[in-house]
Amino acid sequence: MSDATALRIAIDLMLIPSRVRALKKRDLPDDASLLLHIVAGDGEAMQKAVELTDKSRETVRAAAAFFIEQVLLDPECDSYRVLGANKNATNAELRRNMAFLLRWLHPDVGQNAERAVFVGRVTSAWDNLKTPERRAAYDATIIACGTERQERRADTRKNPTLAKIRQRRRRRPNGSNLNKMRNSSRADRPRWPKRNGLLYRFLLFIMGRREY
Repeated sequence: MSDATALRIAIDLMLIPSRVRALKKRDLPDDASLLLHIVAGDGEAMQKAVELTDKSRETVRAAAAFFIEQVLLDPECDSYRVLGANKNATNAELRRNMAFLLRWLHPDVGQNAERAVFVGRVTSAWDNLKTPERRAAYDATIIACGTERQERRADTRKNPTLAKIRQRRRRRPNGSNLNKMRNSSRADRPRWPKRNGLLYRFLLFIMGRREY
């Protein structure tokens, strides 16, 4: 905690939220657990963070919470990242981080009822990694998914046509949008007058006279 790298990144992210996408692709800082200590109410960690960054307690707490919500608890993050750890973390570190997150997310602590939706992601991540057997199975799944993605990228590079097809599929409208498009196109079509109307009879009369 000598330089508080994770906390400085979190403060910068709060000032420039557009960096979220890039941070999701990077490995977590080694001291990312510091952010969990802060949001969980660790007074000693908060005091050291304030001294290192020269920021107020409110700013430090808000930056740590924003980083956790955006970079750790995103639905696309793997279980290690959700628990604020790298893949070489020990089981004790994973358990400790889970406890900090659940303490922070508890609706009775700090009136964080709106953050209670993240509880399921934290408990699911811990369930994937809490035993050596489950952790090994989860790691194998991650490797398989990574291999499949690499194969897809390789196929796309070899076959540009395949890339265009996949891109079109992503842009293809879903069923509801497609129905709306059809209904709108039907509404734009010209409507003929009713057969029993005077205008319809007049048109027939005009057309009939042109035939002779």
